[in-house]
Amino acid sequence: MSIPKMSVNNPVLANLLMIIIIAFGVYAWINLPRELTPEIALQTATVTTLYPGASPEEVEKLVTAPIEDAIEENVNKINLLLSNSSEGRSIITVDFEEMGDREFDKELENLRTAVEQVNELPEEILEDPQVLELDVSSGFPMLTVVVGGDISESQMRDIAENLKDEILDIKNIAAVRIAGLREREIWVEVNPDRLKAYQLPIAGVITALGASNLNLPAGTMELGNTEFMVRTMGEFVSPDTIGETIIAVQPTGTPLRLSDVATVSDTYEEARTLSRTNGKPSISLSVQKKSEGNTIALVAQLRELVEKRKSDLPEDAELTAVNDYSVILKERLGILETNAIFGLALVVLMLLLFIGWRNAVFAALGIPVAFMATFWFMSIAGYSLSGVSLFGLILVVGIVVDDAIVVIENIYRHTEAGESPKVAAIRGAQEVGWPVLAASLTTICAFGPLMFMSGTAGQFMRVVPIMAILVLIASLFEVFVILPAHVSEWGRTKIKTGRSRLEGVRTRSRDAFTIGVRITGFFAWFATFFDFIRNRYVRILKTTIRHRYAFVGSVLWIGIFACVGAFFILDKELFPGEDFPQFFVQAEMPPSYGIQETSEIVTQIEAAAKTLPSTEVAAIVSNIGIHTYNAGIVQGVTYGSNFGEVIVELTPKQERTRGVDEIIAALRKETATISGIEELNFVTQEGGPPQGRDVEVKVKGPRFNQLTALADVLKEELHQMDGVYDIQDDFRIGKSELRIYLKPEKAHQYGLTTFQIAQTVRTAIEGAKATTYREADEAIDVVVKYEEDTLQNLVELNNLLIATPTGAIVPLKDVAEIIEEKGYSDIRRFDGERAITVYASVDRGKTTPFKATQALMTAFADIESLYPGYQLDFRGVFDEIIESFSELWKLFIVGLLLIYVVLGAQFKSFIQPIIIMFAVPFGMIGAMVGLLISNATLSMVAMFGIVALSGIVVNDSIVLIDFINKYRENGHNKWYAILKGGSVRLRPIILTSLTTIIGLIPMAIGLGGKSPIWMPMAYTIIFGLALATTMTLFVMPALYAITTDLRGLVLKNPEARFEIVSDDDLLGAAVPADD
Repeated sequence: MSIPKMSVNNPVLANLLMIIIIAFGVYAWINLPRELTPEIALQTATVTTLYPGASPEEVEKLVTAPIEDAIEENVNKINLLLSNSSEGRSIITVDFEEMGDREFDKELENLRTAVEQVNELPEEILEDPQVLELDVSSGFPMLTVVVGGDISESQMRDIAENLKDEILDIKNIAAVRIAGLREREIWVEVNPDRLKAYQLPIAGVITALGASNLNLPAGTMELGNTEFMVRTMGEFVSPDTIGETIIAVQPTGTPLRLSDVATVSDTYEEARTLSRTNGKPSISLSVQKKSEGNTIALVAQLRELVEKRKSDLPEDAELTAVNDYSVILKERLGILETNAIFGLALVVLMLLLFIGWRNAVFAALGIPVAFMATFWFMSIAGYSLSGVSLFGLILVVGIVVDDAIVVIENIYRHTEAGESPKVAAIRGAQEVGWPVLAASLTTICAFGPLMFMSGTAGQFMRVVPIMAILVLIASLFEVFVILPAHVSEWGRTKIKTGRSRLEGVRTRSRDAFTIGVRITGFFAWFATFFDFIRNRYVRILKTTIRHRYAFVGSVLWIGIFACVGAFFILDKELFPGEDFPQFFVQAEMPPSYGIQETSEIVTQIEAAAKTLPSTEVAAIVSNIGIHTYNAGIVQGVTYGSNFGEVIVELTPKQERTRGVDEIIAALRKETATISGIEELNFVTQEGGPPQGRDVEVKVKGPRFNQLTALADVLKEELHQMDGVYDIQDDFRIGKSELRIYLKPEKAHQYGLTTFQIAQTVRTAIEGAKATTYREADEAIDVVVKYEEDTLQNLVELNNLLIATPTGAIVPLKDVAEIIEEKGYSDIRRFDGERAITVYASVDRGKTTPFKATQALMTAFADIESLYPGYQLDFRGVFDEIIESFSELWKLFIVGLLLIYVVLGAQFKSFIQPIIIMFAVPFGMIGAMVGLLISNATLSMVAMFGIVALSGIVVNDSIVLIDFINKYRENGHNKWYAILKGGSVRLRPIILTSLTTIIGLIPMAIGLGGKSPIWMPMAYTIIFGLALATTMTLFVMPALYAITTDLRGLVLKNPEARFEIVSDDDLLGAAVPADD
């Protein structure tokens, strides 16, 4: 028993299946996690090593280089090897090639083993190098809660910590990161003059405090019949008692207490970074969710908690929610959902016009069934409902009904022949079963290879083909299992067209409401009008067949010229820019600037940002001493007292009149007069997955003096390009350094090492943890340091007392000398070589990243011959574009081969699949021209559309050629078969193409809101399918005739050169062969 027959014979089962699918699909839709982008797994690891007191050059030579060598020798499949050697710290980033999770775990273990086997690392490193997998699965914080107001720091701290605990109690909250919170510390500020008077080194104070603050068990002891635990009690009971600690005994026997040489204060750790919100000091809590959490629902819970806690706050305290990711998410998903609804409505309207309301309902019913089945599977498989997956659904909203249209149209062709609804439903569905299956399979074959796209961009985009394939499979199920039952149960016994339909309308209109008469009359008029179109089509088709060789040749040459020309004219980029409602103003001051000087500059930038209209700005968040956002995936944050940034959060796009670029241009003018800034950059977040800056080129070589010179030349070239701005590099000269060099003989004489001296100096300047004071559940560090106003000159530093292992006390100047020098802030390496990266952003209204980078490559093509040992590396956005496009072309070819196999199996022919696949180049031509007309770029998204289009455009040709073959098999000559096949399949061909096109028009024109990242894909499919459909109706029949001509010549049995088509529907006329 065939599937359609089973469906017709058991309609109850078919309806139950439909109800189950819809019910579970609706439940899944409600509960699916919402995300802006799908989860992207970064197969990247970092190796971090701490080497206190070492300069960047020493860290590079003694730590970074040996570890890099070990990694390159023992670890496979490395894509990029990056390193950053800064003062006392080495960070190596290993970015792997894409691989399976199991293989990645193996390479990660190889990395750990390789690092562990490095034996020549300095003894002074604090601990073994730490290998950690870079985990960004939780993505951006979904909400930031800011604690501020005119309250004390301790009050802010208490509110923030209590709120953090409450937030973590919410289900599906993964983590809460606190910024601006200073930990409580006990400061022991020693007076160096008093230490010198008592000949006591600062290290002696640290040792004494650590030895005194102890509670130690001493065993058990029986007294009488009772056993006692014996403990020695020495822990500090309050900060006030710390000053009473005896740290030494004077020669006279008098104890020397801590209070005799130091001041003890209960305070907070010294600020390395500062945070402000809307100009006021604040503590921020950035909340991240688990992967299964629903962002929109969780943010609603968090906002409810914030509102609830506001009533409990002290007077003048403020609690504010900023950086609400759900606003962006709802806006983006809302745009896509609205465009999907508009597309669905237009598709249904188109169906109403062509096949009447009853058939339109049958066909359109497949859309919710297919979508709900997909949502059900997404829930089971753990997918989230992201902007990418939603676009995958929008993409096929018109394609879903194509199968239903073909089946319904064929069923009613049988009812017009007098068959009963049940028989017509079974025969009609069975008759087109293989063509419908082949059409869906070709689309699946085009989408299928795209699932294997590699790289970050591939991970981002592969959800689109997955969603499309799931919907198409669900649609096939609906067409053959559910649709026949519906048509047989509720379909009419006969379709009326043309004059008979109009007469029926006139009869029914006497009893209908006026509006109903007009609507029904319009449908009848449209049916008559379409009959006229069909007749005109057949006349034109005869002409093209008569001149088939000239017609096909001309179309091919014009098409090839247009396609190639458009490809070279179109600008290329990875992902189109998008109006993301947030941007960063990142300032870098001179290296000599401290945290307070930087704060003053940031205050001026804040003031400039506050001049923007309140209707455009939602919040202004400032960070001093840090740059939190860096372009690219693995570069992380940048710390430094001379760094500052202002994060401007904008209101939703529909609430403001200006886009992000216009707002940045206005703020750029306001900040142009601020003095004291060395570099000021405006950084926006782009659409698509994380990616590097627009222009990114690395200069590699051995010496920094030459590297900096080359970087300057590159920057100068970029300055000459129109539309290129925010040009900078990542090379930083460090602050002026006082470098302490040991006197080897003296140091050896006293048994001192570099580490011991560096530790003492660091303690005096920065402080060192001596012990931990416990108060309730809180552990508070006790930090020993010199008083703030000491060590103000080289004399005081030279006289710093150093304790030797023998117990002697010597001044620093006896064992070391101090020299003032300039050093590097950090040293970056790229694949084992020193490197400086030059970055820039582009104004997409004037140029593109691809064009700017190409110009740079051309200008410096001979750099390796001019500067031996130095080279440019363009791995970045430009490299990703080249690689992604190259891989897409390969996947495109694989898709075409799969389509050919499906068509060959369907038609049992080697030649006819080639005829059908001629629709593919026509689709590409239309897509390229469409991008030119819409002024879009050839992006990764557009390329995905072109590759997917290859499976869509052949569907019309499949059904057309199948019907022509059927007429030939029934004994008709080729002219009758071609013209009759074209005439019969005209309506479903136009309708299936129009439903796909109409379904994407709202997305292309932004009817429900513009989504720049997805619009190019809509353009490619709309224009490509429009041209391919036109060519299908005229070129495919001509090609079919040409192949039969050639076949006749080969077989030496040519058909008559002049035959008459006598069928009345085809407007009988002579169809001569081409002369």
